[in-house]
Amino acid sequence: MEQTKFTRFKRIATKHLLSVLLVLMVMFGSAAIAKCEKQQNQNNAPKIEYVSPVENVTKIDTVQIKDSLKNELIEEVSRYIKKQAPKSHQFIPKYLVHAGLDNDIDICFMMAQTQIETCYGTTGAGRESARRSMFGIIKKRYPNYESAINHYCEVLNKHYLVKGRTEQHLMKKYVTGKGGRYAENPKYETELKTAYNHIKRTTNIHSLQNEYKKF
Repeated sequence: MEQTKFTRFKRIATKHLLSVLLVLMVMFGSAAIAKCEKQQNQNNAPKIEYVSPVENVTKIDTVQIKDSLKNELIEEVSRYIKKQAPKSHQFIPKYLVHAGLDNDIDICFMMAQTQIETCYGTTGAGRESARRSMFGIIKKRYPNYESAINHYCEVLNKHYLVKGRTEQHLMKKYVTGKGGRYAENPKYETELKTAYNHIKRTTNIHSLQNEYKKF
């Protein structure tokens, strides 16, 4: 009788133990499946890439910065020219800046040359009543000062700023790639460099143009 009771108790206990184990297996199995699904969702999620502050500068920002620097340059050039030649054409500063930036020519150099040639178009062949030849280019008549400045840049890039030569080279020896001189005056380079150094030293034109080139 006692053995029968023990056997019945053992059977009941075993049955309950199996039920508990089954419940635990289901619980752990569900947790493992949920963890696996969560990991899979994370792997499928789009990656978030880090963008540095420099890379985050948009094209619109760049355009606005360049426009701001260009306007500063025009104002700086205008202030200087008004002191040197109060009667010069009002749009010459704008033409000089645009041409210098578009052709990658030192604006201070351009200013120095027209300063010693025609004082910004107010003397000699540079006058509106003459040929508007601001840079003293021989036998050339221009319809406006913008054309005169653009043609000057074309002449420099085609004949003078060649074979690795820069504006600094021209202030030592202003000759074409074939050796032809720009001016007959033997002291031309000295006068040009003096004017250039004064413009560079007394204005922010050179530094503003260098800043513009970074964008």
